[in-house]
Amino acid sequence: MAPVSVRSLLGRPPLFWTRRFAALSLLCVVATALTSATLLSQYVAERMIRHNAELARDFVGSLMRMHRGDQFFVNARNTQGMESLFAELARMPGLGHANVFDTTRRVVWSTNPSAIGRDAGTNDELDSALTGALEVESELLQASSFIKPEHAFLRNDALDAVEVYIPVQDTAARVVGVIELYMLPEDLLNDVHEITRWVWAACVLSGLVTYLALVWLVMQADRQIARQQRTIVANESLAAVGDMASAVAHGLRNPLGAIRSSAELMAMGPEREQAGDIMSEVDRLQTWIAKLLAYAQQGGRSLTPVAIDDLLNRVVADHALRMERQGVSVACDWPARLPQPKADAPALEQAFDNLVTNALDAMPDGGRLRLSAQEEGRGLWVTVSDTGIGMAKEDLERVFLPFHTTKRTGLGVGLPLARRSIERLGGSLLLQSQPGQGTEARVFLPLVPPTRPLADG
Repeated sequence: MAPVSVRSLLGRPPLFWTRRFAALSLLCVVATALTSATLLSQYVAERMIRHNAELARDFVGSLMRMHRGDQFFVNARNTQGMESLFAELARMPGLGHANVFDTTRRVVWSTNPSAIGRDAGTNDELDSALTGALEVESELLQASSFIKPEHAFLRNDALDAVEVYIPVQDTAARVVGVIELYMLPEDLLNDVHEITRWVWAACVLSGLVTYLALVWLVMQADRQIARQQRTIVANESLAAVGDMASAVAHGLRNPLGAIRSSAELMAMGPEREQAGDIMSEVDRLQTWIAKLLAYAQQGGRSLTPVAIDDLLNRVVADHALRMERQGVSVACDWPARLPQPKADAPALEQAFDNLVTNALDAMPDGGRLRLSAQEEGRGLWVTVSDTGIGMAKEDLERVFLPFHTTKRTGLGVGLPLARRSIERLGGSLLLQSQPGQGTEARVFLPLVPPTRPLADG
């Protein structure tokens, strides 16, 4: 697989996948919420209205059995008994109007006397009821009139009548007539509208939560992709560092050694001061080369228990002359016995050496350097803080990029090298800094490192 170049990664136009997903998912969630609310509210309304119709059927059936109402359809001359029976029926709570049909579809009794004797005309629900089926008709149940948001917020006085067609059967289970009830169950219909409002509110809320969760997950994935892209860029920079370091080491080490040897001979003569400057610059160049090689060639070494207190003492001792020359005081604070994490001791020592070097670079006119260590949880926290010039926010965000430096003579690999060494152990390096107030570097070292070295970057 061909390597991905930094130029190809950074030169591509943005795809705005997060925005596209947010827009598309919003459309999908809105469509799903509307469909779910419509179907659920329709189903709830149908079940509640039909259940109310079944209760009316049971009531009418009980009334008919008590008064042998089926006989009135056989013997239509018993008008007095029919009036008595159906007058009792007319007193049902919530009943607005009632019609009684015989098997010829003729009205034999009605709360509207002018309707008695008339034919029902075209009435599909009546025809179905004459076959023995319970039929319910309401505007809320029409296929062409689904429950819509405006239905959910109708005023309570805009109620819909419910027509119930109840078949009447004789003792042989034959249909002898049909009772049609126009019911105005105010409480039921108010409950239907109330539940419909709750269904819509629940669907809208669940859709909103789902949408926000999806967008949050995609944003997290987007950030992760961005981090991985930066890692790829850093790895490619690392590969360039390795190639450059090898070339620099091969091409400059021998000439630098010869220059330093000549300078040492010059130091024996009258040009001692100039020879010292030459040796100082040669040593600085060799230190840069060593850092480049260490940055590019880490890994593969065995992990052994490391005494952090001894390691920090060695780092402080190595910089003692410079701290004295710059007027920097040092304070060390850690308990007498510290746990010993397993680490690559030379790489870890170089990491803390880089942190101390950066701290001293930030205090050219003196200051205070503080090193502390303490066990916390399943790891060890080591802090290196200074009272130097600090860093601006934009520099703090880029400080771990290879070759990014704010120092005139810096190479820009010290902090990336330190973080690389620590992360290989499963730890972390955190920086906090304020301009003019100094910088604090906090290093976390796990007491149980990874079973195998972490991947580069």
